[in-house]
Amino acid sequence: MLHPMNFRTPTDQDIHTAFEQGESAVRSLVHELGKQIEELAHQLAKQGEALQALQARLAKNSRNSSKPPASDSYSKVKRTESLRKSGDKPNGGQPGHEGHTLNASDHPDQIELHKAATCEHCQASLVGIEASGYEERQVFDIPAIRIAVTAHRAEVRICPACGGTSKGVFPSGVTQAVQYGATIKTWATYFTNQHHIAVERAAQIFDDLVHHPVSDATVLKASEEFAVCITPSTEAVKEQLRVCEVLHVDESGLRVEGKLHWLHVASTGIHVRRDELVSVMYSTELNSTTSLVPPQRTDRHGILD
Repeated sequence: MLHPMNFRTPTDQDIHTAFEQGESAVRSLVHELGKQIEELAHQLAKQGEALQALQARLAKNSRNSSKPPASDSYSKVKRTESLRKSGDKPNGGQPGHEGHTLNASDHPDQIELHKAATCEHCQASLVGIEASGYEERQVFDIPAIRIAVTAHRAEVRICPACGGTSKGVFPSGVTQAVQYGATIKTWATYFTNQHHIAVERAAQIFDDLVHHPVSDATVLKASEEFAVCITPSTEAVKEQLRVCEVLHVDESGLRVEGKLHWLHVASTGIHVRRDELVSVMYSTELNSTTSLVPPQRTDRHGILD
């Protein structure tokens, strides 16, 4: 711990007295003053080191150190300023740019007629008077969504010829006594995979929008079934990663059911168009030996970044 230094500056009387006493007294006074300056410089150096260490500790966050995101303060993160110079073009849409606006529909789904019951000028009744024209305003909106329950009933009939019992055939996707349909599974998969919405919140969306709660297990199962359906596409993406000239790979830690896992990612790197970039991500346990790049990659030549 650093303590404040009691620095003593010689007064004019001290200097005059030393001068009258001779060279030896003046030398002692100067030496004493120099000793205090050295001690002060040493103390300032220690304070500078302590201040630098404190500033370095305060500058650490989850972005530049191993500190968890929960330890970050509420202060705004100072971002690196872009070195890109401002262009000559003004902000907003450029000349010649095709804009997108909401245009009226020539074939509306429904029409609501608002009749004029009385005259705005003399208050006379207009009931029974034929309209001379219309002023139309269109509103684009989403109708109220509700769960539709379809009961599939397979008929059971008894053959009059042999007395045997025959039953109708259910559709291929109807396998349970009570189950969710393809649209609900598609929504659940879309929310959690395309928009990365948490499972609990995805289940809450169903309750809020269609007034029908679904369980977290239903949302998870929908993603699992979807993963099986896109297996051919996933394998095709992995094959592109195996044969690319430059492969970019990385990993980051994340929590899965309270345990630390690795989130691996591999991609083809820089792309010009969205369809030119392919990537794959998956997680493994911390001590897993699963390889992100399959062994088939080892017999090829390229750059692993």
